[in-house]
Amino acid sequence: MIRATLRMRVRPGGGAAFERAFAAVADATSREPANLRQSLLRGDEPDSYVITSDWASLDAFRAFESSPEQDRLTAPLRELRLSADMRVDEIVRHVDAAEPETRRADQEKESR
Repeated sequence: MIRATLRMRVRPGGGAAFERAFAAVADATSREPANLRQSLLRGDEPDSYVITSDWASLDAFRAFESSPEQDRLTAPLRELRLSADMRVDEIVRHVDAAEPETRRADQEKESR
């Protein structure tokens, strides 16, 4: 499993339009069988965003990334951004939050 992380700076005042464009891109990308999840994060600097996209494999991500469909889908995002930097990393371990019952049981064990 891999995670693509894309850091972007959008045109001043373009944040709302960028967020709308991302929603459309993410919706379409979520239909790709190897796409697992996507997130849009707003940075603490004005007009700064991070997109993360998790994929089942590097090959699947590369196939989508180099496809005409991806180029068409992401065109609205490219029009709104000033800069972008992407990295792709292998997810070595993913840990979901424990269920509330498990947390309580762990806390009770610790308090004994």
